[in-house]
Amino acid sequence: MPWEKAGWEFLPERAVWWGQESILIVSDLHLGKAAHFRKNGIAIPNSVNENTLKRLDELLQARKPKRLLILGDLFHSEVNEEWQEFRKWLNGVNNNSWFKESLLILGNHDVLPVSAYEGLPLSVHQTSVIGEFVFAHDPADLEALPIDKIGVAGHLHPAIVMKGKGRQSLKLPGWWFNSVKRFLVFPAFGTFTGSVAVTPVSGDHCWVTTGRESIKLDLD
Repeated sequence: MPWEKAGWEFLPERAVWWGQESILIVSDLHLGKAAHFRKNGIAIPNSVNENTLKRLDELLQARKPKRLLILGDLFHSEVNEEWQEFRKWLNGVNNNSWFKESLLILGNHDVLPVSAYEGLPLSVHQTSVIGEFVFAHDPADLEALPIDKIGVAGHLHPAIVMKGKGRQSLKLPGWWFNSVKRFLVFPAFGTFTGSVAVTPVSGDHCWVTTGRESIKLDLD
């Protein structure tokens, strides 16, 4: 499969390391969501935003990528204090000698004005093509793929339900490749995000993550 040829590593932290291109890929951080909820009277800990950035920073320091690719829904809300935290964090990342650039594919929650991105080392795109992969936020934007391309998206926050004997079941976040429509969907990276169970069929490809390891599932 294309991701095997490209040497993709599906990481337990709900990210992909593309070593050949030195790119770390994540989706759906939903920064600012906690502050948005607090503003509306719902008590969400301040540490939620910090935890997401800390986890991402640990991955960046471990892999030292040249590029960070975010598949949309970077920020969940209008500008708030958590956006300022992100700006400070990203400028710090950009100071690393091994780091070159961050790319954001706009998602449905990325509603900040253009002015919010001014001065940030972040390039913003509707879609992006790197090699044989077309990156978007919503899989619906990948309906008309060229025959030689594979789509990659986020948005759905997929999880896979694994059933055992009797009534045992376990739902884990993961990646889902729809073999008919030829797109791969990423799990949400953000700490304060849910997941939605998808229903893979024979021919699809799925990986789940326990947080400690990622596991490729046999669907046949």
